[in-house]
Amino acid sequence: MASLFSDAQIAELHDGRATANRTFADLCERYLVRRYKNAQAEEHATHGFSRRLGTLIRAVNLVFDLLPPELDAIPERDTVVDATIAIQSFVLNTFGCLDNLAWIFVYEKGVTKADGAAIDPQSVSLGSKAVRAKFSKEFSDYIDSRDGWFKAIKDFRDALAHRIPLYIPPFIVTPDAVDEYNRLARASGDAMRAGKFEEYDRLQEEQKKLGRFRPWMTHSRTENAPSIVFHPQLLADFNTVDEFGRKMLEELAR
Repeated sequence: MASLFSDAQIAELHDGRATANRTFADLCERYLVRRYKNAQAEEHATHGFSRRLGTLIRAVNLVFDLLPPELDAIPERDTVVDATIAIQSFVLNTFGCLDNLAWIFVYEKGVTKADGAAIDPQSVSLGSKAVRAKFSKEFSDYIDSRDGWFKAIKDFRDALAHRIPLYIPPFIVTPDAVDEYNRLARASGDAMRAGKFEEYDRLQEEQKKLGRFRPWMTHSRTENAPSIVFHPQLLADFNTVDEFGRKMLEELAR
């Protein structure tokens, strides 16, 4: 049984994790030491964005520790469930980070409706018309360049929150092993019904040996949801949130 990744890819993923931890520390410090004109903007920066960013990096570290990219054996079910919880938290808090950035901008720049009234809280996001109307062209263009990423992660967020939650399949069976896997399934069922429990356990172990763990996450079969390789995806998404955070600091300074 072999990992999905090559040795070079494994090394690159671990390097990416180390880099993400360093950029997390740097970006958090930038938001924590910045002087804010508005107390609510400061709260969203320190207790919103920075705290959520800490949740994201903790989730990344948990997944890498629980299911390292070099894993070549089927993990215990509880281990997979714990990693799934971390990924689900990562997805939800990714959107939370972006909304916190929008709130920081709204409060720090004094963004209101045209009549001076406060913006409806449901309308505060990086993509809302009321907020985007106040962004510089540079920042608006940057957001536009991330449309594809927004759509992909929104699909996963919406499925997680409202439909079928994200999950990691416990293992897969390759096409060449399907017939033997099904034969052992039938045989173990016969053994169970006959009360031959030691034989059942033996057949179950033989069946399990045909499985292969793959670091994939998905949410629905009937919706034709994509299967995502989660180690590089988590790093890519974290880096995108980091990039949004740094772009927002530039926007606040304009």
